[in-house]
Amino acid sequence: MDFFRSHLKQVVSIHRAMFEKLLFEEDSDVGPELAELFRDAGKNYLQIADRISARCESRQAAED
Repeated sequence: MDFFRSHLKQVVSIHRAMFEKLLFEEDSDVGPELAELFRDAGKNYLQIADRISARCESRQAAED
């Protein structure tokens, strides 16, 4: 589980840095790179949510 948590922290940190660069820098433009980042982040977070749900369901089944 520690590996999974470390992976999640790394994914969030990477996305946060990319969002800060593309969204918060004064000379940045709201353009296709930002749209792609939102798509990629959304896809990644949905996959992570599915993995977390699957882990929780398998633990619940093991406890029953």
